[in-house]
Amino acid sequence: MADMHQNQPIPSSRHAAGTSTPAGVLFVSASRIQAAYNSDEQFNPNAKGIRLFTTNDAAGGSTATVKIQVKDPVGDTWTDLAGAATAALGAVTGSIITIYPGLTGIADSAGITINQHLGCVWRAVLTIGVATGTSSVGAEYLL
Repeated sequence: MADMHQNQPIPSSRHAAGTSTPAGVLFVSASRIQAAYNSDEQFNPNAKGIRLFTTNDAAGGSTATVKIQVKDPVGDTWTDLAGAATAALGAVTGSIITIYPGLTGIADSAGITINQHLGCVWRAVLTIGVATGTSSVGAEYLL
């Protein structure tokens, strides 16, 4: 495992077929139909926050929205992390949302900066709206 004393991309994910995605990738750049997609469950060993990078090509008017959900350790259910969602993104070459506790001097800004702790177990939900479009989501832990 990488040195968790530095900000770094999230670890790679393993899939049922045995392939893996590169570190930092939650959703590879791909064409997706209008629907909601869950990332793999992520385990956060000791980071306070995260930065998500989202791109969308807006083909056919598509939009992409990304939100963070945290897992209830008792009920084993997923709950939206309050305020931790982007706006519906049209054609963007890059949009960033930062979730980090104690963003001193920076007010919460919907879909941009969220004063929250990431939590131990989390996932991202990518929702493609309106039409099929090509999008991707990357992430890095913030210590």
